Amino acid sequence: MSNRTIKENEIYVGRICRFTHNEVTFDDGSTGYRDVLHLPGAVAILAIDDEDNIFFVEQFRHAVDELLLELPAGMLEKGEDPQEAALRELEEETGYKAHHIEFLASFFTSPGVVNEKLYLYLADHLEKTAQHLDDDEFLKVRRIPSAQVRQMILDNKLNDGKSILAYTLAMLKKTR
Repeated sequence: MSNRTIKENEIYVGRICRFTHNEVTFDDGSTGYRDVLHLPGAVAILAIDDEDNIFFVEQFRHAVDELLLELPAGMLEKGEDPQEAALRELEEETGYKAHHIEFLASFFTSPGVVNEKLYLYLADHLEKTAQHLDDDEFLKVRRIPSAQVRQMILDNKLNDGKSILAYTLAMLKKTR
């Protein structure tokens, strides 16, 4: 099963994304339309220190009009290896360098309309360095005990999907 794109009509091109309206052919030969938000892909890192604290960043997210608690994360640069991006983003956002990193999983964030693939990593053996925030990045670093993060998820106080998934996968790996 697949759709074949007949025509891609670019509706919008922005700094980090583009939006297209595509005419497609379906398996039965009929045609229809699919809208796609194109993003470069991203990474998120569950960094855990020697005291079993997990690093989060707290920042206002305009798209949902809320202050959110999330794992350090960021977009891939063109041609960038996801693991290298994860190490870069962790240090940029938290001011910590990881001496060990492990791939957890990759997934499509919303495949019905967005082509973004997100890569999740677990990082430890951390060394304090310095934060290197972008000019338009305003965030607060928080270290939260792992047990408290678990309870926050169960109490619906942590509602960022990538953070919930990364934590869950890391805990599953830990118990196998």
